[in-house]
Amino acid sequence: MANYEKLKNDMSICDGERIGGYASACRGQLYRCTACGAVGCRQAKEHACSKQGFSVAFKCYACGAVGKEELVASGHEASKSAASTPARMENTD
Repeated sequence: MANYEKLKNDMSICDGERIGGYASACRGQLYRCTACGAVGCRQAKEHACSKQGFSVAFKCYACGAVGKEELVASGHEASKSAASTPARMENTD
């Protein structure tokens, strides 16, 4: 259990809001796209979080790159997720 707690403490957590009737904080892991630098969480459903940055297949909503993600460590200067914009959400084909 100590290893799990350390793992969770080393991660940055999304501060977005769940969408679609959940009405709660997301608290998902944050990822950064190594292709464009966008930061956001990954969800199993499209548009499930106000700050979702990746699809379930790790497709970046900002630039469309697939498989170019890295976990964001806690305390990192870019650990706050960026809000989803219409331009980012268009990139979800």
